[in-house]
Amino acid sequence: MDQLGTAASYNFASGHNPPSIGNARDARRMLGVPLDAHILVIEDDAMIAWMVESLLEDLGFSAIRLVASGEDAVAAALVRTPGLIISDIHLGSGMDGVTAAATIVSACSAPVIFITGYSIAQARPRVEAAVQGASLLRKPIQSAELETAIVHAFSAHGAH
Repeated sequence: MDQLGTAASYNFASGHNPPSIGNARDARRMLGVPLDAHILVIEDDAMIAWMVESLLEDLGFSAIRLVASGEDAVAAALVRTPGLIISDIHLGSGMDGVTAAATIVSACSAPVIFITGYSIAQARPRVEAAVQGASLLRKPIQSAELETAIVHAFSAHGAH
């Protein structure tokens, strides 16, 4: 059985420091990533939702909305159109993340990154059929892979 990750660790070689947030922000801005984009995070596990929010904040984003269900995600998107959707695929009972993201994207054009604790190979066909151009990440999510997925999502989708 696959395990869900709720922690991330970062290892830096001695004598080397991670790039400063200011430099990372400048790099993302040059790559067309709007740091003021409203990001809708759809995740039913509170610890993982907070981890994703923390990673996004570390990457320089501040307009982040966390919701725990597909229904809440659709309602939140009606109030404020997301610039990016990051969604777990499996959300427990009710509308799942793929259906929620597809519903939102049908009303507004936003790039989507799906996250899952399950097999990417099994999830990919459904994700690709539901939301064209969506990215897919496996939990636990690392900052660098999230940043890469965000840059790819905006460059493939065209930054707004």
